[in-house]
Order: sequence, then C-alpha cells, then structure tokens
Amino acid sequence: MRYVLLLAAGISLFACTSPTNKTKTNTEEQPGKSADLSEAQIFEKDIVLKAAQNSKGKNKVSDKYFLDGVDMYRNKKDPAKAIELFKQAIFEQPQARAYFELGNALADQENLPDAASAYQLAEALDYKPTSKVLYNLACVYSRAKDRKSAEYYLVSAIEFGYSNVKNIFADKDLEYLRSTDDFNMTVTTAISGATDPSKLQWTLFWHEFKQVSYPLVLDERYGDKLGEDYISYEYERFVAEMRDNEKFSREVGFEFYHVGLAKNSDSIKTLIYAVRNVIMGGTPPPEYYIVSYDGHGKLIDKLLIGGHKKLSEPFRVAKITENGNIEVGLFSQVYKKNPEEEGYEDNELVESKFLNKEFYAISGDGHFVKKDALLGMRF
Repeated sequence: MRYVLLLAAGISLFACTSPTNKTKTNTEEQPGKSADLSEAQIFEKDIVLKAAQNSKGKNKVSDKYFLDGVDMYRNKKDPAKAIELFKQAIFEQPQARAYFELGNALADQENLPDAASAYQLAEALDYKPTSKVLYNLACVYSRAKDRKSAEYYLVSAIEFGYSNVKNIFADKDLEYLRSTDDFNMTVTTAISGATDPSKLQWTLFWHEFKQVSYPLVLDERYGDKLGEDYISYEYERFVAEMRDNEKFSREVGFEFYHVGLAKNSDSIKTLIYAVRNVIMGGTPPPEYYIVSYDGHGKLIDKLLIGGHKKLSEPFRVAKITENGNIEVGLFSQVYKKNPEEEGYEDNELVESKFLNKEFYAISGDGHFVKKDALLGMRF
C-alpha cells in the first residue's frame, strides 16, 4: 500500500514540469514516429499504456533504436544523444526497458522531473526487477532534496528486494537522504523487516518463469515465440552468460529471454532461458540453456540444449518431455553467406544435415545425466 500511494504522489510532485500540451502527430508530419504517440504524450501514463497495449509483439525498429541508445549511453558516454534514441524507440513501441534507460540518461542530464516520470512509466510497463526502478526513483528524489519521497521509495525498494546495502550507504545520489535524521534507523528497520534480500531476489527471479507445456521443442522456429519476455540484467548472478560478454557493453551485445520452468520442487528449480546475439544483422537463432538451481539460487548444473555458441559447432534442437528426458539433435548447417561476416539478414539456410542425437535425463538432484544411445531410444 505504501508504494501504490507514493506512486500517485510522485506523479503529481513533478507534474508542473511535465509536458501538458498534447499534439496530434502523424507519420507524414514526423516520419519515424508512431502515429499513436507524440513528443508531448511521452510521459502521459494512460496514453502510453494504451499505445503499448496496441503495439505488442516484436518491433525490430524499436529494438534497433533502443540498442543504439544503449550503445550511445553506455559505450560512447553521450546521454544527450541517447535520450533522443530512447525516445525514438518509445515512439515506435513503448517498452519498459526503454523508459528505464531513458530515466537513467535524463538523470545524468540533471533533468530530474522527466527522469522520475520515465522511471514511473517503466514501472507501469512492468519493468523487472521492480526494486531497481524504486531505488532509482529514491535516488532522483534525493537529488531533488525531497526527503519524504526519497525515503519512501528507498524503503519500498528494500521491501521489493533491493539488497545492495553497501551501495545504499555509498551512492552519491543518496547523499542528501543519508544526511537526514534517522536515516540509519530507517534503513536498518526496512532491512530487518524484509525477507532475506538475496533470497527474495532469487524468488523474484524464478517466479518470472512460467511452467512450460510438454513436449517442448526448441528449434529455430521457437525463437519467434520469445517476443519481449526479457530477463533483466539485474539478475546476472543467476545467468552466467550475462557476465561473460566482454567484447561489447552487455546491453548492446545480447538479449536474454524466459522460456519456462521445467522442474519445480522446494529444493530444486530447473529453468530454461534463451540467449540471442543481437550484434549480428538479422535475427540469429537463440541459444537455449537448461539450468538447475538449489532452493537458494545456487547453480547445480547447466546444459546448452538448443542453438550453438559458435557457427563451427553443431546446431542443437531439443525436445523435452514431462518425465525429465531431454533429446538433443545435432545438425550441421550451411548458409548462403557466412553469418559471422554477413549476418542473418537475407541469408538463406541452404543445408541442414543431421549428425547425431544425444540423450539426457534430469536426475533427482538436478543434474543433467547423459544417457547412451540405446538407453536414449527408450525415452
């Protein structure tokens, strides 16, 4: 209740500096923008939510603007240009992640009112984890020297699972709030009253995975079903591939998607997620990983069951059944042009040759046990 009430208060707090003149915009007058959302409407919650509802599905143009914006912001360190790119992404299709990054860039430009509005829209569009949006709002209001709002958002962030206590006491954005009376007591009380923050983060992470429908086939066509079900980089402690991307800024190089929950018990959670390389042109087929964790989110075992990390490796196609059996077909693929040099745009798959099959089972302790071919045939 605390957070819902404060969100309403926060929206009104900066209302005097938000755009109020709505203008009718069409694609002829302003090419590249959606006809349903204009510059003046970008922070109008009801209009944005309606536009988002009407533009569901994968939007490559919006995604391209977003990735260019992240590259401009994270790698090229130019928040002003990044703001325009994030806005273009939103005009094409309002997405939570675009509003979140827009809020970051606006905050860097000292535009605190619009930064708060952007974060609030990110939350309204269901950005995950919620705790990160709330924390950033606390930072914005602290910089604006609004103690009440900053304190409420910080406490709410902790209650929603924000667990970086060290950052709370070191973040320059919270310097004003830390200087206020009873700050330490407020934070200590919030932390002691919340569930173990690290356990809560794990709970929030695995609950985002919905139970899969069996039999589950992870082939090239399945990638079209992933849509916008992204995994936030705030969960990188549970997704090793998020930490492995060294060549490019992580948000620019790869996208991560929920596939589903394969096995669920009190002590073991087995999840499936997808990783797509967006550096290459076109739409590369994702990699699919099945991963088991213990009840605290500690990794038990992981297996690549779909796609391939390198083109020189066999391409994997997985079939998973409800009894925990995994069948992985291995294929050799040949494209008309080398995807590593030409990407996948207008690049025809000219040959897919079956090589072999591998068989695995999910053991009782969460490990993926390889079976020999004869045993596998009994699946």
